[in-house]
Amino acid sequence: MTDLDKLKDLLFGAEKQVLDSISERVESRELRSADVADILPEAIRTSHRNGRDLGDALREPVGECLQQAIRDDPKTYSDALYPVMGPAIRKSIMHALRTFTQQINEAVEQSLTPKGLQWRLQAWRAGVPFGDFVMQKTLLYRVEQAYLISRENGLLVGHAQHEVARIKDSDAVSAMFTAIQDFVKESFSPDRTGRLETADMGEFTLWAVHGPHALLVCVIRGVPPRSLRTELSAILERIHFRYGDAIRIYSGETATVPDVEEELAACLRLEAKQQEAASQKRVSLPLLAILLLIAGAIGYFLVSAWLQGQKLDQLTAALENTPGLYVTDVRMDGQRFLVRGMRDPLAPTVAAVAAANGLTDDEIAADMQAFHSLDPTLIAERAALRFGSPDGISFVVEDSRLIVSGPASADWQNEVMASYNALSGIESVEFRMTPEEQAAVARVVELRGLAEDVRQLNGRAFFFASGAILTEKSARELNEMTSQLNTTAAALAKFGKGLSVSVTGFADPVGGVEVNSAIAMRRAEAIAAVLVDQGWGGTIVTLESPLNETDSPIIDPGMRRAVVELQSIDLETTQ
Repeated sequence: MTDLDKLKDLLFGAEKQVLDSISERVESRELRSADVADILPEAIRTSHRNGRDLGDALREPVGECLQQAIRDDPKTYSDALYPVMGPAIRKSIMHALRTFTQQINEAVEQSLTPKGLQWRLQAWRAGVPFGDFVMQKTLLYRVEQAYLISRENGLLVGHAQHEVARIKDSDAVSAMFTAIQDFVKESFSPDRTGRLETADMGEFTLWAVHGPHALLVCVIRGVPPRSLRTELSAILERIHFRYGDAIRIYSGETATVPDVEEELAACLRLEAKQQEAASQKRVSLPLLAILLLIAGAIGYFLVSAWLQGQKLDQLTAALENTPGLYVTDVRMDGQRFLVRGMRDPLAPTVAAVAAANGLTDDEIAADMQAFHSLDPTLIAERAALRFGSPDGISFVVEDSRLIVSGPASADWQNEVMASYNALSGIESVEFRMTPEEQAAVARVVELRGLAEDVRQLNGRAFFFASGAILTEKSARELNEMTSQLNTTAAALAKFGKGLSVSVTGFADPVGGVEVNSAIAMRRAEAIAAVLVDQGWGGTIVTLESPLNETDSPIIDPGMRRAVVELQSIDLETTQ
């Protein structure tokens, strides 16, 4: 260390340590985060008190964060909002159902009366739904008083009343309603969340609309509609928007909520339209009964005609959409539907189509001429009937081309090619087979050829000159047969099949049965020995000599023979 450095340490040592500490704190991310976290709550609180800049700055990023969080984890937020959304949804549904029920009751009560018939005609002429028209004509109510009560302390914030209404002490009414409200909470709501919303007093009805800081209580004469509560809620929301903070801290000073009576006066303007004068001329009961009978008869015939028209349209559409049916006319003939046109023999009958659409045979009369439809589905079905459908074969018609899919043999293909011109709407035939299907067809063809070879070899008879000595011709034929047997057995082995040989020896009846049986058995064994010597590797199942004793022995050289019979077997079952 130089003298200059030592001098710096003496003069500025303490300041240098402070600067190094500050530099280290600024450069360290963890220390800076700890410092910001320490002062962040107080900084946010101070910025919020100084103005709205903090809220404006945080509104967009916080909103985006909430949207992203809800998209990423909707279940958590739905669970959190469930306690709030559930009651709100149930309340909305109950309110809508009550309003709907009230409208239905009023409409039903007025629908069959003389005035109801008159109102129905007026509603039809005005283009207004009958239910809405009944509501306009039958409801009669008037809001006579409106109280605005603080929910914090039960004080009366404002009061408005109709000019014909009379009230002695509005403060007493406010205090009494608050007491009743508290009584309902204490007595009937264990968790103190219940609240009084409606009360009936003779010809008056009290409706309470609850807000965050105030309660709007209206005294209504008559029967108010459910829709009135929505209008009262809108007025209470407007009051909260204008005087919300003042109502929250209201202590009895009416100057803090100026002109609130003007807002309450809007409630008093809510009243139903008056009914028409009841002095209109009434319709007599006999005349009303006649009118109702005429209207019922007209309605019955109109409904019957409409239903028949619907059935006619439905039947026509079903027939036109059915392949193989060409309809020229469908109309009503008395109480029956008359259908004229043409029908392919393979298409469903008109009665079957009608039955599928709910009509009986008595309601249908058909006059259909035969023809051959060119619908692809019916052409394919006609081809299947003409050529048969071997296992795995299917027919499809595309652009006047008959497409045959599946393992079709060459003989069957030749049969189809020779007579497909007889099918209307077919110009060519195309056979489609997968490599597996082609292999299966070749297998079948080869097996059939081998079966024919076995059939030709089966039942060969070989004759003996004497004893167990074959004739020259039979010996030569036996050698040829053995070679063919070996070739055929080798070919069958590829398909898992083999051949079993049974040899039956015979002898003429000259001599005794025992001697002849022995000779016949030797002849069968001789044939079997030749087969084995010539390389036959198959199975010899039986060696037989079926001889019976006879009373008239006859010398017959043709009986001096042995017969070879063949049978195809599965190699797997014989192992």
